[in-house]
Amino acid sequence: MDLTKIKINGVELTRPPEFSPKREDVYAGEYTTCKGETIADRIGWKYSDLSLQWEALPQSMVEGLVSMQGVCTIEFDDADGEIHTEHIIRSSTVHLRNRNTICGVTWWKNVQTEVRFLNVHD
Repeated sequence: MDLTKIKINGVELTRPPEFSPKREDVYAGEYTTCKGETIADRIGWKYSDLSLQWEALPQSMVEGLVSMQGVCTIEFDDADGEIHTEHIIRSSTVHLRNRNTICGVTWWKNVQTEVRFLNVHD
């Protein structure tokens, strides 16, 4: 896969400039002791929720974002040379600010949406 691209539900998109998924630990069985200490078991890690932002996207790519319903897939290179496929859910609407037509192609400026990663890994 091209390092300048990501895929959401098979739709190839320009990789957002700030796209750099971070990993966070996932805990279960969390409780607070009578001394006020919080105790939990680490069960794995997942990618942190993030904002996808583009300065501009053509209409065809925006349609891929707008059509995201329920659980979707995202494919990307995590800078380790491997393609990762994760399940995500869109957690905000797709914000569209301005529309322009350039040489017959509709472009949207300042496109943004939030996604939540669902997969937990060992």
